[in-house]
Parts: sequence; C-alpha cells; structure tokens
Amino acid sequence: MLTVTTVIGILASVTVPTLISRRVAANESAVVATMRAVSQAQFQFQASGYVDANNDSGFEFGSFGELGGLDLLRGTTERVTKPLLSASLAKTDVDGHATLHGYLFSLFLPDGSGKGVVATATNMPSIDPFQARDYWTCLAWPIKVGTTGNRSFFVNQHGQVLKTKKAFYSGKVSVPPAGAGLVGVGKDQINGTSLATNSVGADGQFWIMVH
Repeated sequence: MLTVTTVIGILASVTVPTLISRRVAANESAVVATMRAVSQAQFQFQASGYVDANNDSGFEFGSFGELGGLDLLRGTTERVTKPLLSASLAKTDVDGHATLHGYLFSLFLPDGSGKGVVATATNMPSIDPFQARDYWTCLAWPIKVGTTGNRSFFVNQHGQVLKTKKAFYSGKVSVPPAGAGLVGVGKDQINGTSLATNSVGADGQFWIMVH
C-alpha cells in the first residue's frame, strides 16, 4: 500500500515537469509576439523620422530606451511623443538587457564597421548613423534554459522572427552574439542582409523560421 508521502512524490514527479513545460511554451509564445512588436516599433520609429543624427535626411533605427520613451532621442533634448514599446523593454540593466516573459532581450545597432553594439544610452556615441539607417538586430534568450524557456529568438530589419532548433543560450552565462541569426557575416556583425532561415547561423546554431 502506498503511503501518502509516496503518492505525493509520484504526483509531483508528473505535475512539476508538466507545469514547467507549459510555462516554457507560454513564455516562448509571448517572446515571439514581443519580437514582432519590436520589429513594428522599429518600422514606426524610422518612418516617423525621430532620429537623424547626422542631419542627412536619412532616419535611423532606435534603441529600447528611445523606442520606449525612456531615453532622449539621439542628438536632441526630446523623447518620442508616444512610446512604441512597453516600459519593461525600455528599461535595461547595466549590460543593456531587458527582462520580460522569463527571457533576456538585447537590441543592437551598428558601429562604423557594421559590428553590433548593445544599444544603450552610454553606447550611442559609437553608433554609426549611416549604418543605423539600414541595420539592427534583437535577440531574446532564456534567463534559465529548461526552466523559463528553451529556444532563443532573433529578429532584424527584415521583420522575420527566427528561433534556434535547440536550447543553447542561457542567462548571463551564455549570451548570443549580435549577428547570431545571420549568414555571410561574422557573428558580431549585423550589417548582413541574409537570414539563417532553416540553416546554420553565424553563431554556429541552427535557426528556424517562426511561422
């Protein structure tokens, strides 16, 4: 005859993994929606002409802080009139990472060589205005792989969200590079135009298109 303790143990061994699996699925679904929101926000930001750091009438993409109305727009004393992203994404830590849905998010803008620079207010002087008219990337990865999420996600100016085939990146220990989901460039470069759609990306991971 099974004891109460044994029964509880059996139930826990079945229930806990199921709950974690459901949480992971919910988090990943929410992250995909967030990545699409970032893409839409970048489109609106550039189309609205918020930033033209070199005054050449070529408008640039923004940082989380700029998109969310938290940071001043580059070269101005103003903020966006209406935030395009939630405050949760606009507010980042010292590494430039935002936390949402059990994931870390990082947005990159290019320097003069096309290398992705974490887009924080401190790093804005390093952003090249010419390159920032054409390129940006955003990555999201689990705070704790296997618990808050499994797959990592990538989106850039093309607007197509990609996800890794396998769990790999996790928290502050394993952070994806700026150009992870691209091909034809180095893993830290974001000035590429080809996505790693159903193929190995610049980071060596296999990336899949999210439908």
